[in-house]
Amino acid sequence: MENQRETESKRKRSPVISGFWAGFVGACMIGLAGYFGGMPEQLTALGIVVSSVMGLQLSQFQQSNRRNRQLTQVLEAAGLQSQLLFQPDLFSVHIRIARALNSLAESDNATLRNHAVASLSDLHAKISEMSEGKLVFENTETWRTVYERLLRKPEVTKYRSISWFRNAVYWQDLPGKKSLQLNCDLADSGLLIQRSVIAPASLWETGENLPLSPLLEWIEQQHIHGIWVKLVREEDLRAEPDLLVDLGIYGEIAVGSQLVDEEGRTSRFELDFRDDERKAAEAIWDRLDLFATSYAELLDREA
Repeated sequence: MENQRETESKRKRSPVISGFWAGFVGACMIGLAGYFGGMPEQLTALGIVVSSVMGLQLSQFQQSNRRNRQLTQVLEAAGLQSQLLFQPDLFSVHIRIARALNSLAESDNATLRNHAVASLSDLHAKISEMSEGKLVFENTETWRTVYERLLRKPEVTKYRSISWFRNAVYWQDLPGKKSLQLNCDLADSGLLIQRSVIAPASLWETGENLPLSPLLEWIEQQHIHGIWVKLVREEDLRAEPDLLVDLGIYGEIAVGSQLVDEEGRTSRFELDFRDDERKAAEAIWDRLDLFATSYAELLDREA
């Protein structure tokens, strides 16, 4: 035990000692060089001072590195990464959760503990998705809040959307109508919005220039507000099934994709902030554009 303490004490002093000896040896060498080499006394004295100062700085640098390593080890042992210290909002949440878990650990109620473990497992899965750059919303329309925030960001100057109409009720419920009004308002404010609409034969009959109601009114409302709308016949994409999607590209920031049920409501919405996913969505957009016809051109044909 005594030897172990002596070893630890030597380890603690090692940065200071090594820095001191480095400065001392350097000063001695300069002093000897000045004495035997005929260097001016002022230059020799200056060299000794500089060498000593550098030795002290070296010892301080070594001590600082050692303290940083120790702090990192302590934080990791406590399950806390040092990056959290520089993110006050996340750090505050981490502390509150840790305190709540500590209080829960003092409880002997098995039902509470089992439920807490299950809930925390679900939370961990969601946080893991977010740490990878993805937000997932299932069976809820709350995704539209994040959707609106993204569209209102100053750095989002262009929004590209693909809307796949499977039936006539898509976009016709109250949340859908509010989102459409938001699009129109933002277009009026200067946001460039481009939308490609994939229409089934039931809403855009073969041989007809324009789609049927209510799709026609839905498109016309956007056209009036300066939204660039193009149409694609669903039947033209039989050989390109991967183009049958519902997605939105928010400038250079993110891509959103959704699944809808038979009633036109969103069953799942994914928002991905990874560049490779956004670029993949842009490739789909470009390919789909090969099959698209602008609404303005269809109006000219009808006239």
